[in-house]
Amino acid sequence: MFFERARVELMGRLGMTVDRPEISGLGLIVASAEVRFLRSAGFLDELVVEQGCKQAGASRITLVYRIMRGTEVMARAELVLAFVDATGRPCRAPADIRAGLGRMGVPGE
Repeated sequence: MFFERARVELMGRLGMTVDRPEISGLGLIVASAEVRFLRSAGFLDELVVEQGCKQAGASRITLVYRIMRGTEVMARAELVLAFVDATGRPCRAPADIRAGLGRMGVPGE
């Protein structure tokens, strides 16, 4: 859930919003996800999600995440996502979104 929330907020900041005609019908689906849980967190622990982009291709991106509690790494994840059109077929991501993703670093590097 933390990863999804961070991804949705990131895409909004990069301009993937419903008020853009070229975004209408564009989707971003999870093609694969790898998560490593390193420590347990408590119910009321304050956690911070750090995210970055490892690779931004024409229609596929790889996002990486760290969930932190203070200076402790609680979990790491790598998600491969694909841009799809309204029919569910792969399509190119808007150039400005790819460029924004390409400028991101990778957490912990």
